[in-house]
Amino acid sequence: MIKTSELGLPLEYKKLPEFFDVHNFSQATILTNTVIEKLLNEHDVKSVLDFTCGTGSQVFFLKKNGYDIVGVDFSPALLKIARNKALQKNLSISFIDGDMRSSKIGKYDAVITIFNAIGHLTKSDFQNTLKNIYNNLNDGGVYVFDIFNLEAMNNDSINDLVMNYTKFVDDCQLHHSQHSTINRIEGLLTSYDTYSIQKNNNKTKTLKNTFSLQIYSSKELRELLTKNGFKILDQYSLDGSKFIEEKSINILTVAKKL
Repeated sequence: MIKTSELGLPLEYKKLPEFFDVHNFSQATILTNTVIEKLLNEHDVKSVLDFTCGTGSQVFFLKKNGYDIVGVDFSPALLKIARNKALQKNLSISFIDGDMRSSKIGKYDAVITIFNAIGHLTKSDFQNTLKNIYNNLNDGGVYVFDIFNLEAMNNDSINDLVMNYTKFVDDCQLHHSQHSTINRIEGLLTSYDTYSIQKNNNKTKTLKNTFSLQIYSSKELRELLTKNGFKILDQYSLDGSKFIEEKSINILTVAKKL
């Protein structure tokens, strides 16, 4: 049985999967996917393993662009949504219930873990994940991933992460608010969520949740990747622009298996 992260998880991963796509599909998502595809193309990637596919944002985008891709996630609820999307689109895509820390899926030209996915891992679990990703890559394959940049987490950037929105999903009204705090010594970004859900005219249901992300500086990532058999090819901001140590909110890393 796959264990839940010790750092906690957003409720959308298991308890509220029907709301996962509310803030995971947007114009920003399309831009991120376009950047990822460009990087994969630059490294002549043909086959891709998305080890944290969720409901399939990157999977469907890359499939549309001609890649041989497999999606893996540890959330059966999110995988069910992804599989239903594939059926609706009449696409043949493998979605596998697995864990990036340990699942042996095969050998691929690239592995991706997008949207701060590695942040849900403790530092020791991230090292185990790097070893496992190494074993799922072809020789010379690339690992592409993003994570919040610890060096850029000042008070202004923390305030910029605040969420406060209302969306309608089918017959439900969702109001979601979130604020975060940072422990710079431990590298932990902790988020506090409140969800208010009203279905039809029923009584509003309120849920609260707290989870943390383990975040890194670019230097820490370089050291960890080198230690586990990878060579850093480049680091970018999430929009594909040049990475700036104390300004880029995200670090998008491309590393090669040696």
